[in-house]
Amino acid sequence: MKQYLKLLMAREAKEVLGKRGTNLWLLTIVLVATFASIAFSEGSMIYLRDKMEDPFTNWVSIVKSTDDERFNDFRDSLYLDENKKRFDYQNVLMDQYTNYNITGTGEKVQYFSARFFENIKTPLVSAILAESNVVEGCEVDTTLLDDKTLGFIITMDAIKRIGYDEEHLPAYINYLAVNDGADSLGLKVVTQGEGENRSDFYPVAIPVLAVVKKLPNNVDMMSANFFYEQQHYNDHTHPFDFKEHEPEYLHQLAFYVSEKVGKENFEQFIKKIVPDSLQATLLNANDYYSSVKSWKPGNIWKIEIGDERMPRKVFQDIANQIEEHFNIEDVRRVHKLVTEEHPSPRSSFLSVEFNSLNHIREFETFAKRHGIQLEMEQVHSKENFNAVTVMAAILSGAMVIFSLVCIIMFLVNMLQSYFQKVKRNIGTFKAFGMNANELIHIYVLILVMIVCSAVVLALLITWCIQGLLPIVGVEKEGFNYLSLWNTTTYVATAIVVVSTIFTVSIVMSRMLSKTPGDLIYDRD
Repeated sequence: MKQYLKLLMAREAKEVLGKRGTNLWLLTIVLVATFASIAFSEGSMIYLRDKMEDPFTNWVSIVKSTDDERFNDFRDSLYLDENKKRFDYQNVLMDQYTNYNITGTGEKVQYFSARFFENIKTPLVSAILAESNVVEGCEVDTTLLDDKTLGFIITMDAIKRIGYDEEHLPAYINYLAVNDGADSLGLKVVTQGEGENRSDFYPVAIPVLAVVKKLPNNVDMMSANFFYEQQHYNDHTHPFDFKEHEPEYLHQLAFYVSEKVGKENFEQFIKKIVPDSLQATLLNANDYYSSVKSWKPGNIWKIEIGDERMPRKVFQDIANQIEEHFNIEDVRRVHKLVTEEHPSPRSSFLSVEFNSLNHIREFETFAKRHGIQLEMEQVHSKENFNAVTVMAAILSGAMVIFSLVCIIMFLVNMLQSYFQKVKRNIGTFKAFGMNANELIHIYVLILVMIVCSAVVLALLITWCIQGLLPIVGVEKEGFNYLSLWNTTTYVATAIVVVSTIFTVSIVMSRMLSKTPGDLIYDRD
């Protein structure tokens, strides 16, 4: 009997599969659609969850939109622990915003927007410098970043506007600092305006700390408040005034030298242009000039001359020869900027980092009482993310249910159609004493094997599609549109198999409940 049952199962399995495995492939197509829908839904939810946890979304900027007194009262109220707990936020920062003239490879001046953070060690800055947002490899050692950072984090879009591309990213950009009278020092200045409105600007080399894909509020650059304070604090000489700081700046010869040039080539050229009488020495000055260290691999070398009392022109001539000989992107003169401690100017806006935006509407009402209007674009985006997440979950569940119904209907129809063909043979089997339960077990086993084969094929096909999407460039900000291996997929697979066993058992039990005579003579 066992040998007979094995033979029966092998023969019947071929019949159930259909001609050329038609039934198997139909099941596979249905399951591919099911798993692809689940994977798409899960991929969408992963993307949305990431966005909802993104400090870019949870960080709300509050622009000063009322008088100083009311704005200051509102700012002070935000520091209260009771309000932090009530509205579920943790950080409140006083930030700055302004615009600067910047140049790059040419002389064309670009007007860049810049944002300055009171605290450079916030989750928002960490998100800005996340691997997914930083252009590959273009990031300074984060241990060099602190609240006295003078360099800029800049967007790729801004970099392109000053003449660079992805293959040639700069170590430094030129910040045009007001330097009236700097031309009298032998410096090459950029002049803007005429007559009384004329101003001389000196292109100061400011280190690029990182190049990123995007910055909050679509600004071009960002840095610490310290940079802003040095430039904008009233009644003081800013560190970019070369005429005021002539001895410190123009009697020092320090150069960033890229790895491409290297110390040996740079040192050989120094020996060639500097007379032996000046007793020039080349010193590694990375530590001393750490405040102007850029992302690009290289070192800062300082040329020390035996007698620093030499005329300024001697130093300037050496600097000019070096700059004319080397590519400015490989060798760049840098300065140890003279900075001072100053109280921060009044902030132009506040930045509030929320843990979640569940109470943002209450916070908006609270702000309005102080005469503050919130920029709600980020809030609306967050609410949309939440809504789409719910929709994606519903879509995933609905697709599983729809596919399950389709598979059950397919199995029922397939079994009924198949049974009409073989019921006389089955009646004969029963007449010779074959137990109905044995037949049910055979057909359950056959259908489970077919369904499991279809599941495996469908998973492989969907997995291949998932792997191919990034290769052909179909992805969203580094996220794959499909995420197949998740709990929903495993649960759906288990439901399909269990439903198959249950459906086949019920249908075959009902069909085999008839007597052998009814089956053989096709009696209802």
